[in-house]
Amino acid sequence: MRSTLAALSLLLLGCSAASNRGEIVLGAAGAWSQAYGTMARHGIELALEELNSDKGLPTVRVIYKDDEGTGRKATEVAQWFVDSGQVVGVIGHLTSGAMKSAAKVYDGNLPAVATAASSPELTGISPWAFRVIASDSVSGIDIAGQANAMQKKRVAILYENNAYGRGLADSFRRNFTGSVIAIDPITESDDQDFEPFIAWFRARQPDLIFVAGTDKSGIAFVRAVRKAKLDVTLMGGVGWRGLTTDTANAEGVWVGVPFSAEDNRAASKAFTEAFRAKYKLSPDAGAALAYDATRLLATAARMVGNDPRKIRAWLAATGESAGFAGATGMVRFGTNGDPIDKTNVLARIQNGALVVQR
Repeated sequence: MRSTLAALSLLLLGCSAASNRGEIVLGAAGAWSQAYGTMARHGIELALEELNSDKGLPTVRVIYKDDEGTGRKATEVAQWFVDSGQVVGVIGHLTSGAMKSAAKVYDGNLPAVATAASSPELTGISPWAFRVIASDSVSGIDIAGQANAMQKKRVAILYENNAYGRGLADSFRRNFTGSVIAIDPITESDDQDFEPFIAWFRARQPDLIFVAGTDKSGIAFVRAVRKAKLDVTLMGGVGWRGLTTDTANAEGVWVGVPFSAEDNRAASKAFTEAFRAKYKLSPDAGAALAYDATRLLATAARMVGNDPRKIRAWLAATGESAGFAGATGMVRFGTNGDPIDKTNVLARIQNGALVVQR
């Protein structure tokens, strides 16, 4: 057993051999028209460019399908991948609700490695479902701990009423040591009227507003706060990484993220430099997570061949080894499909970039 694990560890850390010489076809599912989808696709494309630069190994091709970020469409996309007869593994889905629905289709058929789908509801959902991002139950602990360290005493919590928002908000609430003076749902759209919330915040004066949501609703909310000139600290989870595009209003907002372009680890630096060279912009967490998921699945297929069952088993065995060195850190999966020892850092938006506060 020890020799087997030692050999697997070497394979995971970069030693690779072509177990098959044919083409490897992966599926990729996400809302590609959204900003976060665009960044994720950039990460996938960079990974493919690097993977296919080695002509001695099987080429890797990706079939992209748009799941629109919805459970209904995600189910259709997942079934297409299963029925295709070509796809041996899936990168994605990018969102929790989509992955939750799709996991039922992949079960027993195709291994899927989700990128930014972080809801606790995905933990252990299927032996065929994995993810490279920590669960929101872990992220909420990290972000609340950082809010506690900032000595914030009174927090109001808003959350998008979906799998991601509910899970992150609940974890933050349970781990924040100050007073939670309100916790309310918001919509996922950018056209919600935030004035009632603004009026209430002005009257009750929380010193922190934590929002478990995405950049679409987040940008609208932050603009409303700035327009009202509220003096309050704003904080969000990984779903808020896209707020960097609104430089005029998002300056100073705190965001808990699983990856920073400032990370000095060798694998992270190499990824960031290559991404900047190719796209002329800095990568966000979504890009890095998609990059890691792509390389991980491709490596598995190159090691064991185009057999979904063997690929699934290879991914599951990472938990017994040193792990796979990715841009977001070492990737090792627990028996529940969640990554082992993945954490978040707290960054602050400064001049359109997420700057880690040390």
